[in-house]
Amino acid sequence: MDKFESQFEDLDVATGYYENATSSATAVGTPQDDVDRLIGQVADEAGVELQAEMKAPESGLKVGANAEEEREEELGERLRALRN
Repeated sequence: MDKFESQFEDLDVATGYYENATSSATAVGTPQDDVDRLIGQVADEAGVELQAEMKAPESGLKVGANAEEEREEELGERLRALRN
């Protein structure tokens, strides 16, 4: 039992060390401007145009039962088309 407790404490110390070491290497430590510049550079090299803002969601989206009914209807139409 003492060996288990010793190994558990060693694991706890190792985990704490790992967490401290990796916390400084995360994106939190990188300035946002540098990240944005790098994303822009990669996009330019790949020939991709970045948009400054995301599009607002479309107001005509259907949710819930209506969306499911529409999906079933579309599947039914496809099935009828395949049978003809």
